[in-house]
Amino acid sequence: MDFIDYQLENKEQFWAELDDMISRQIYSSSLIESAVKSFLRFTALYVDEYLAADEDLMRCCYKFIDSPVFVKHRGHVRRKLITTLVKGTCSLQTMIIIGVILLLDGRAHVDTFEMMAEEEACRLVIDVLWHRRDYGPRLHQIFLELLYEMCRVQRLQFSDMEAVAEDFVEYLFQAVENNEDYDNDPYSYSVIRILLVLNEQYMLLVNHTPSSGKNYEPLENMVVSILAQKGSSYKTFGTNIIILLNREREPCLQLLILKMLYQLFTTESTFEYFYTNDLRVLTDVFIRELHDLPDDSETLRHTFLRVLHPMLAHSQLRHTHYKSDELVKLLRSLAGTSRSAHYLPISETTSRLVLRCMRVPWLSLGFAQDELYMKPQKQQQQQQQQQNDLGMSYLQPTDSTASSASSDSSTLSLPDMAVTLPPSPSRTGSNVKSASLARGSGLIAGEA
Repeated sequence: MDFIDYQLENKEQFWAELDDMISRQIYSSSLIESAVKSFLRFTALYVDEYLAADEDLMRCCYKFIDSPVFVKHRGHVRRKLITTLVKGTCSLQTMIIIGVILLLDGRAHVDTFEMMAEEEACRLVIDVLWHRRDYGPRLHQIFLELLYEMCRVQRLQFSDMEAVAEDFVEYLFQAVENNEDYDNDPYSYSVIRILLVLNEQYMLLVNHTPSSGKNYEPLENMVVSILAQKGSSYKTFGTNIIILLNREREPCLQLLILKMLYQLFTTESTFEYFYTNDLRVLTDVFIRELHDLPDDSETLRHTFLRVLHPMLAHSQLRHTHYKSDELVKLLRSLAGTSRSAHYLPISETTSRLVLRCMRVPWLSLGFAQDELYMKPQKQQQQQQQQQNDLGMSYLQPTDSTASSASSDSSTLSLPDMAVTLPPSPSRTGSNVKSASLARGSGLIAGEA
């Protein structure tokens, strides 16, 4: 299927030629490659003329995705597109076409992004975003979306993350700082999501053992590191992620933001990264979300609670005590001490995470009489009394054993006796590893 180079007179002729080109049935491997090549050459020629509008560009790429050559030979065509891209010799227009096809197809079929990872396309995407950022905003926006989707659905390879240079991450922060109104700037919104998903990838690397068995030096989390060093220069990012969390209803993005917040509130040099007023807004968001989350959103609730503890303990809240009464009421409600009978029972993990928040020093006085707050102390006292009682039964023999005990003093101590008792139920959770957000997981990495 050879490409014929000729000029079209109008958009109608373009669509007619495109429909004729992609409707043909393809049966051999050589014809598949020829068909893909012809499509790319034809559409790239008219990207700036007939595909200048985003809706036209997407319509064109969807037509190809629905064409017989793609539907019947999906794996072959995907790999051809990816390898063509990875070679790095495509024209700007061809990269735009391939990028949109892979983005649209990948959102429907995660296999596409997994194949991109296999072909080491991530480094090419990062290279385009960083070293070829002057290729134009259209390509840049498409590749920002590609990188976000690739990171969102899978763990990147160690070598892929090595390609994330500190200068590149700082460039992303500067882009956010220079575009404060992300509501009216989709580019800034895309950059914020990239920073969030890169943080997620760094968290995934913490407990990751390479399948090759090689020992790698741990990679520094560039996102947190830059905020730790230059956070005062990049305050807009912090303000925007709070605004985003306040409005966002997609669990995937909510979890990404919460993980970023967790990193900031557990890193000493970023404890007070946020403006105090922004932190107050964040507190209001937490109170609202934890009140309103339905019972079946336990994963998200647990993540909010895992972030709430360091936020209360380490941020400026420890000085300002903002909304302390509302926080006490919230935690009591989550603990089950003020919930109605129609609520589901509180899970052990929820109880443990709530108790951790209740024990933050500046809030703890409000819980002095709460059952959950006092329960660990009561359990400890009861266990000690049980040990004492059992120990006394051994140290003070009954009448039937008195004669033998009179000649032989007991050698069994209370600590020894404690070892023989059945272990008390453990409340320590298993290590939680951050999983792929596309699969509905996303607890804080390494946080019990």
